Amino acid sequence: MAFCSNCGTQLSENSNFCPSCSAPVGQNAATSNTQSAPPPQQNVFQKINNTSDTTAEYDPKDIADNKVMAVLAYLGILVLIPMFAAPNSKYARFHARQGFTLFLAYIAYSIINFLLRLIKTTRYILGIPYHHTTPGIVVFIGWLIGIPLFILSIMGIINAYQGKAKELPVIGKIKILK
Repeated sequence: MAFCSNCGTQLSENSNFCPSCSAPVGQNAATSNTQSAPPPQQNVFQKINNTSDTTAEYDPKDIADNKVMAVLAYLGILVLIPMFAAPNSKYARFHARQGFTLFLAYIAYSIINFLLRLIKTTRYILGIPYHHTTPGIVVFIGWLIGIPLFILSIMGIINAYQGKAKELPVIGKIKILK
């Protein structure tokens, strides 16, 4: 049994091309009856971060000139700066699209966190009640929800600074702006 040397998909013995990635299959892989080792397994974080990298489609001069604009796209409301200051830069627009989607996710997070903090209980200190406190577990859950968004922001900043046009995990596929 053979595996594609490009993507690791199991191949039938008569195939000349991989059914997943369409890579040509070498003569020895298609006619071999020996079982080759499957590709190494990826952990969850590697699978999540395995997103498309379209850096080759962008002009290196455009990337060099607009790195700062691309970084600004991941800093909350500052996403508006590259949207309006560099409308002709394909690279800055790529990161502004992702940054805008991330910004909308932060807004949704803020609304959810606000609603969670509306949960109030009565507490007692030395037998004296005081009202309107948010339980610690609710505060912790709200904080925990924000961690992935912060990590995505850091990943976007790193990619933009390194001159990469790589989609962010999960939100990179969401296209709100064109």
